[in-house]
Amino acid sequence: MQERRRDADGRTRYLDAYWRRWGLHVEVDGAHHMDVRHWAADLRRQNGVWISGDRILRFTAFDVRHRPDEVAAQLRAALTAAGWRPDLA
Repeated sequence: MQERRRDADGRTRYLDAYWRRWGLHVEVDGAHHMDVRHWAADLRRQNGVWISGDRILRFTAFDVRHRPDEVAAQLRAALTAAGWRPDLA
């Protein structure tokens, strides 16, 4: 479900998942995201998403693999907050 988008500098970026209708982006962060340079760049990109009016959720790869119910619950809560209803899916 990766979504290609242009950042504020015109560079192509990829988000791990995007529900366009609900304005929700999801990023799954592996270990390389903990490097301070990657982390800082991720935060700048996240701010750009928020500034443009969308929401973004971030999950660690560990949580996606080992806590999928928590991840799904947060996704559902964010989509619901954005106006999603199961009958609209």
